[in-house]
Amino acid sequence: MTDGALRMVALLVLLFSVGEVAGQPPNMDTSANNVFSGCKAFADGRPTTSYELAKLGNYCAGMVHALAGVAHILPPNYQSCAPDNSTARQLALVVLRYIEARPQRMHEDFRLLAVEAFHDAWPCAPSR
Repeated sequence: MTDGALRMVALLVLLFSVGEVAGQPPNMDTSANNVFSGCKAFADGRPTTSYELAKLGNYCAGMVHALAGVAHILPPNYQSCAPDNSTARQLALVVLRYIEARPQRMHEDFRLLAVEAFHDAWPCAPSR
């Protein structure tokens, strides 16, 4: 197995195991429908008064930061190169705008939509 293929397998294992992270309910709904309100509260910097909203905001912050960090090793049609100095809040805003422009896709997985949003906003320069 090549180094690139091995990294891709490791990334896919990471992405599909995110639902089993300690402290996170194993059956958490990761649809944009579920995550959106918490992500919006986080991105807007609003204090949260509910545990659920805070949990979803933290999930969003961690997920967008992690996905942006590994997006440069994804296949070219998903790959993205966000600016190195991007904050989790800025990354979340990019994802939220992408989702808001596609309300018919709110039932889809937030993580996949985030990867698409990053690819749309920051495609990597072609290698030479």
